Amino acid sequence: MNTVSAHVSRKLTAEQEAAVKQELNALLSSEQFSGTTRCHDFLKFVVDSALAGEYENLTERVLGAELFGRPIDYETGSDAIVRVRANDVRRRLAEYYSASHPASAITISLPSGSYIPEFHWPGPDAPPARISDPLTGDASAVPPAAVPVRPTTIWQTSTKLVLCAVVLLLAVNAFLILFAHRPATTGKTLQQFWQPLIQDHRSVIICFGNAISFWPSESVRQAIERGDQALLENPGRISVTRDDTVTAGNLRAALSISNVLSGYGISDELRWPQEVQSEDLKRSNVIFVGALNNPWSMSLNESLRFSFKQLQTDSGPIWTIQDRTSPNQNWSITNAYPEPSSADYALITRVIDREKGRVVISVGGLSQFGTEAAGEFLVDEAALSAFARTAPSGWQNHNLQIVLGMRIDGRKIVNPTILATNLW
Repeated sequence: MNTVSAHVSRKLTAEQEAAVKQELNALLSSEQFSGTTRCHDFLKFVVDSALAGEYENLTERVLGAELFGRPIDYETGSDAIVRVRANDVRRRLAEYYSASHPASAITISLPSGSYIPEFHWPGPDAPPARISDPLTGDASAVPPAAVPVRPTTIWQTSTKLVLCAVVLLLAVNAFLILFAHRPATTGKTLQQFWQPLIQDHRSVIICFGNAISFWPSESVRQAIERGDQALLENPGRISVTRDDTVTAGNLRAALSISNVLSGYGISDELRWPQEVQSEDLKRSNVIFVGALNNPWSMSLNESLRFSFKQLQTDSGPIWTIQDRTSPNQNWSITNAYPEPSSADYALITRVIDREKGRVVISVGGLSQFGTEAAGEFLVDEAALSAFARTAPSGWQNHNLQIVLGMRIDGRKIVNPTILATNLW
């Protein structure tokens, strides 16, 4: 279908703006957006800002500050919250417009790589957009198919070329990452592990845990910037919070699993723990990523043979995977940050709930490195085959738990090994 996009270069008429707001309200009240506050607020903010011409608000840094409470100078390279949420919004928009809805006068999209929404009218029926004459300020009608072109300077041309090159490099990099982590969907054991989800066909909720953030008070922050030695005697107030950030290990595990599910034709939906409701769990297939930072993962494993536990001692916290059948058997680390421990452990759990017709999986390590290793284990044909060789016959249809151990060399995961299993 031919469409016309009203974007930065075009000024909407009052009728067009009203149509955009009507379509936005329909989207926000749909099942795709009404159940998730983050995506609801994200879409509303970017559309409202675009309609108001406040394009300076539609950058990753400003969105992080306005919608997710980040400091305006936060490190966007290591905090992917805006990018993750934007991808979720794009997916929900695609779901909405691919579903059976009354024909919309317009459609709203969020182009990949941009946070500026676009508004599309069917070409033949598009109302004339109006733009202001740069000299007189008078508005004149522009035919639907005519998109005004601004004079282009040499600087603008060079900038566009640089941006195109950057986008191309990012696209190539993304392709190489996906190719390197492409799902071996022809692997027999890999398919057997995921078969309960494959035959179900339903979308899967992937819920990863919150990261812990340390926020100094304003006076402490200023003292740090001044290099004030008094901090050694009076460190001031530090707030410890769990917010909408995600560690690299959790994100890599989630993306690896999402990639293999996509290879089997299974769609997924990324959520934070606070966005998952008990009602969702009763009717959905779910994968919990993370352990001590994900209350849903902790709850799933709480009554099973292998579970997570955090102990407070005089010398500091101890993170543990414990074995209920053998109290003396446990796997622990005593330091997860700021520098990683020299070892890590992870627990994979798959529960096939036939009574409720759902599958629940948790993938979590005692630190982010264990979580990443567990996620990679579940998309690795060779690793799952090693498990299957010692597993009892019919393991494909059983509930199971797998404990992994690994060394951490610097920040690299070395030689993940199966330490224990449980099937029932």
